[in-house]
Amino acid sequence: MKIELQDSSEEVNIKSSEHPFDHFYTGKIQEPGDFKIFIKQETLGSIDDYLSSDINNELGGVLIGNFCINREGEKFISISDHIIAKHTNSSISRLTFTHETWEYINEKLEQDFPGKIILGWFHSHPGHTVFLSNYDIFIQENFFNLEYMVAYVFDPTIRERGFFYKRDNEIIKSNGHYLYEIINGRYNEFNDNMDKDKHIESENIIPDLNTVSKNISFIQKVKNFMNPLLLLLNIILLSVLIYNYFDLKQKIILKDDLNRELSEVKNENLKFKERLDNYIVESELKKVGLSSDVKDEKNKTIKLQNTEISENKSSDDKSVQNENLKEDIKEPLNNNSAAESVKYKVKPGDTLEKISFLFYKSREGIAQIMQKNDIKNKADIKIGQVLEIPEVIE
Repeated sequence: MKIELQDSSEEVNIKSSEHPFDHFYTGKIQEPGDFKIFIKQETLGSIDDYLSSDINNELGGVLIGNFCINREGEKFISISDHIIAKHTNSSISRLTFTHETWEYINEKLEQDFPGKIILGWFHSHPGHTVFLSNYDIFIQENFFNLEYMVAYVFDPTIRERGFFYKRDNEIIKSNGHYLYEIINGRYNEFNDNMDKDKHIESENIIPDLNTVSKNISFIQKVKNFMNPLLLLLNIILLSVLIYNYFDLKQKIILKDDLNRELSEVKNENLKFKERLDNYIVESELKKVGLSSDVKDEKNKTIKLQNTEISENKSSDDKSVQNENLKEDIKEPLNNNSAAESVKYKVKPGDTLEKISFLFYKSREGIAQIMQKNDIKNKADIKIGQVLEIPEVIE
């Protein structure tokens, strides 16, 4: 997936703004430290309508608006618009933004939304609830990883939605969000000006026999009318129950299929990650390709020294010269072995596995590097740390 989004918060213009005055909160009770997400009601409705237009493929796009800070120093985002992702590659469980997709988004952003920025992305999960898959987390952490960027997921089959954001180096689901610029209003309006002084006075009326007879006749007619109506309602209800039964059965079958497909997607994610790691390692190896040439030259020097030793062994004074040659050669070889210990500065994105591939062309060097630098945990290395790489043994 090619996403060309610069990871630099210094270029972002934080707008000074207060919360929209006509907003209301929807979701679970907010907790201290929750990141506040404001979205225009019309924008959210348009996004949901678009994501509901195709339940056989994942759809998506990007969220547009402003990154804001109020007088109290509280940061929040205000989502006012969105851009649909065109020219994508999609299936029921995967959405890929192509190079043409990002060209369209960047052009649309400059033309229609000057001064606004991309606040995150949105996509649908038709039929498999609201969550972030391993693939989605990879995209969020690597391409939408600025502090204000969020992910919105919507399942059009059950009308479930959710926002996700990063807090304390962990991507979590937001407890809720704020809607603003309400179109129809949040509350129903009631007429509070009713005339409470008006009332109906009832009188005790003793009906005659004719009235009672008419009432009984009317009740009987209503009863005769209601019986077939109730029967019809029962038939309709039974039909609905039968339909729901088969529909539920079909959804169970579909769920099993989706679970299998999700399992395949997870396997593909693992393969994708492995290919990505191998690509990074190969790139690094190409950059340091000269080190192999230097190492070959050192091996040639050692071989020449060994050849000279063999020739000297054939001299007349074998015992004396043999001992002297051993002492003369032992020290250079030890110096050459020490020279093989290389210092390496850890760069962004480096892991012990990548460094091992860089110098040893395999994972077998991880233990040697950890022992040499007194590293207890593979995840303990930091950017800028200087590691001592032990002798590379061919």
